[in-house]
Amino acid sequence: MSESTPPAGKLPIVRLTITGIFMGLANLVPGVSGGTMVLALGLYQEFIDAMSSISRLRLSMRHLTVLGMLFGLSFITILGFSSVIQYLMEMFKPGMLALFIGMTLGGAPSLWKELRPAGGSVVASIAVGFVVMATVALLLKPGLVEPSWLLLFLGGIIASSAMILPGISGSYMLLVMGIYLPIIAGVSAFKDALKAADVSAIMSIGLGIGVPVALGLAIGIVGFSSLLKFMMERYHKPTLGFLLGLLLGSVLGLYPFGQMSFDKLPRYAVTVAEGSPAVLNVMLFNAKGDDHPVRQSVQAVGSEKVKVVFLPTIEQEPSVSTIEAARLSKAVVIAYDQNLPREVRRAAADKKAGKVELILVPNSEFSPLKGVLVVVLAIVGFVLTVLLGRLGGGEKKPTEA
Repeated sequence: MSESTPPAGKLPIVRLTITGIFMGLANLVPGVSGGTMVLALGLYQEFIDAMSSISRLRLSMRHLTVLGMLFGLSFITILGFSSVIQYLMEMFKPGMLALFIGMTLGGAPSLWKELRPAGGSVVASIAVGFVVMATVALLLKPGLVEPSWLLLFLGGIIASSAMILPGISGSYMLLVMGIYLPIIAGVSAFKDALKAADVSAIMSIGLGIGVPVALGLAIGIVGFSSLLKFMMERYHKPTLGFLLGLLLGSVLGLYPFGQMSFDKLPRYAVTVAEGSPAVLNVMLFNAKGDDHPVRQSVQAVGSEKVKVVFLPTIEQEPSVSTIEAARLSKAVVIAYDQNLPREVRRAAADKKAGKVELILVPNSEFSPLKGVLVVVLAIVGFVLTVLLGRLGGGEKKPTEA
């Protein structure tokens, strides 16, 4: 069979539909890979074949249909559910991460089935993949940066890995780079602009966020798909073993009860303040008491070069007037365990008036009830992926040249 010959058989339309939806949902959540959903549902080989062929302009109706359905449904899902996922990640983060821990691990049985009997090279490739992903998950910390056009472009290239490589989460890498929430907020704002037919906002968001991310995605997808097709054809089992290792290692970055890192706040303080030490003004909401974990985490970023000052707050939660006051005092606004109205988010993101750093910190503190809920949701996610994976009947072997 030639390299460009499509897999035989009728297109699995139902499976493509389910996979496209889950691929979009997975790409919205930091730590979860859209490629994992493709692999778990038994469409990975067909997906890679289609991606590689399209990138080399070897078009076929089957390949166009596969990619059109997967990416089309994924895009619609991202556009339709971005606000919901943003809300759930801010208000129910431990539960969301637990669900996707289960869904990620649910792809492991189908991969392992393809690897049996597993020889030494397979075991070694699993170990290498696990170590690589565990290093990424444990050593890199999410931070706060001002997203630039170049950074968004690079983020698009990295995010393309989530569509190609199981276990590698593009959204998690975007979170590490500090541009995940700006992109998600941009998608939500773009959707609002479409509803309001606000041409100015559509153009601003599209050119400022959409174009660089889309270009990065296109370039990354072409490169990743061609490389992976070559590896799947030449070294099928070791490559799948490496992917399984990536998948298993990725869950280490999804620990549900970790708090957000504020390590990059000093960098922000230095850019907005004059003198030495730079003063980092902070307006902190809903984190009462000097011993609150969020207050202590923010306080811990202080050093000889950066002095942290907590400004007094009267209101229970940030409002538009709060944002205006923070803009005048060059303060960072941090809200713990709160779902803020859109007008507050828009006021903070207003570049014309002067952007205010607004950081929403989910409640990720452990409690026995949350612990039980996390276990239950992880099991639900695992069972869901396994059951959906049975629709695929396992991963197909690569076509021979």
